[in-house]
Amino acid sequence: MRVIKLLLFGVIIVGMISCTKPTARNTNAISNDPVLKTYENDLFSVDLPKGWVCDSSGWNGLDSLQNSVEIFDPYGSVVWLRFVKSFISAQWKNMDEVKEWAKFGKTISGDDVELIHEIDSIEVGGYPTSILYFANYVDNDTIIQKQFVTYLQDSHIVVYFNENFYIEDWDRAEKLGDLIIGTVKLKKVVNPLEMKADSRNQRKKD
Repeated sequence: MRVIKLLLFGVIIVGMISCTKPTARNTNAISNDPVLKTYENDLFSVDLPKGWVCDSSGWNGLDSLQNSVEIFDPYGSVVWLRFVKSFISAQWKNMDEVKEWAKFGKTISGDDVELIHEIDSIEVGGYPTSILYFANYVDNDTIIQKQFVTYLQDSHIVVYFNENFYIEDWDRAEKLGDLIIGTVKLKKVVNPLEMKADSRNQRKKD
């Protein structure tokens, strides 16, 4: 049963950190505010380049299992970004454990994907982060996903900040994506999913 649950978790994680390029339909859920410069929710904020938009229709609050935000240029760009808060409430031991879980989710996805590089000991918004570079082979294209796996130790929350781009655009796309992710500010929060889990465990003991 435990193996089945792990497989299910991995499949869901992979679906949540997809590198699929946003399509025009996303713009229906985006603010039309012409002066929008910063997107902010209850976990983080990020600055948007001029003319870019943010689809936050996938962000349902910290007490929700599924949370994602897409940031992209509606007129086309070399990079598109997707930020995802992990749905798993687990008290990970350290950053290495978090990183290995991210890798595991990719290996069981069934997609034609390969881990090609990784970088440790960096930070996003003041929190420990590892970078995983995945090559996704889709038809005749290679899409790179540069994934910043960030661990908020005080709330045991994991966030994936993903840059996605075609391999031929690597240099320009990475520079722009890094500039955007460099503006991320993370908040210290209480993890409501963890609180719910603690409450269930206490009821079982009672």
